Amino acid sequence: LDRPSKKMKSATVDWRDSKEAKPEMEKYLKEFSAAFVKHIQDSYEWPSVGVERLHKMLDYTVPGGKYNRGLLCIWTAIDTCKMRGIDFAAIERKAVILAWCVEILQACFLVSDDVMDGSVTRRGKPCWYKLPEVGLDAVNDALILESFLFWLIEQNFDGKQYVALMKLFHDVSLKTQMGQMLDTMSEKAKGKPGIFETFTMKYYTRIITYKTAFYSFYLPAAAALIACDMTSSETLKACEAICVEMGVKFQIQDDFLDCYGDPAHIGKVGTDIFDHKCTWLLVIALQMASAEQKKTIEANYGNGIEDKKAEQVVKDIYKALKLDTVYEKQETDSYAKCMSLIESHQKVLPSETFVRLLKKIHKRTK
Repeated sequence: LDRPSKKMKSATVDWRDSKEAKPEMEKYLKEFSAAFVKHIQDSYEWPSVGVERLHKMLDYTVPGGKYNRGLLCIWTAIDTCKMRGIDFAAIERKAVILAWCVEILQACFLVSDDVMDGSVTRRGKPCWYKLPEVGLDAVNDALILESFLFWLIEQNFDGKQYVALMKLFHDVSLKTQMGQMLDTMSEKAKGKPGIFETFTMKYYTRIITYKTAFYSFYLPAAAALIACDMTSSETLKACEAICVEMGVKFQIQDDFLDCYGDPAHIGKVGTDIFDHKCTWLLVIALQMASAEQKKTIEANYGNGIEDKKAEQVVKDIYKALKLDTVYEKQETDSYAKCMSLIESHQKVLPSETFVRLLKKIHKRTK
């Protein structure tokens, strides 16, 4: 890839200011997307109709999110450079490339998820597969997105960094795909004999660790460490331990907000009960409920979006069991556990990154 123009050089960008960082990130994305399309056009002698389609798909599916994962990658790189006495400007471009690799993987997952879930909108516009000219071609587009991120790594990294990044992204992709498989299986298990016996805390934690924690927390942080030449297994294992714990905390919060959050505040209407999701609230309720309450939950859980009454029956049992109080304790305990992990690894990791992130998500309301 060509070096960015002077205008795009971002030595003065405050990457910690999301409002300033987002447009700067999008400038880089335009450059990376154009380079990828040119590669396809030149190397494959691609026809103009295919070039236009590729441009449109990248422009529609990759930008437009909050970029939380990408920014976490950049923030981790900044703090790691500070810890190691390195000038961030020397690796800034690599950090932004990896930030976009994380975001492109997210786009790949979202395009696939929307098809599987039959979703209608994504980021305030129709899902990509919902466009009449796209349809199930979106499945192939998701694979192209994954190839795009690996092409970016191949073009910009070599040696130990290249090997470590390829291993990281392949490993996290597989873990996320397996987590997604377990999650969708639980949604389709309504009515299966003994299904609620399988919804244990161990089963639930496995789903959310693999489906959410690895790619949302560990991947961006570990990619940044590798960009700073911190590729030892000890360092990456320490990073994984902290990030998985924070990812689990984050998903438990999501589960709680899906049921207890104000839709106007969180920006969506909760559907976990309708969808027969294996959630933290359900698992805790099954641990605490009487035999009669368990029967009632089983009869009313996952009855579909039309059955609002059934959802309320489940919510009333959650209320009777005082799950909001149990959740408050979980929030406090998980904070202490995360802080303990951060402190125990502060010699090998930039603790500043993880403390800041933990404080940002602790007791969040949306």
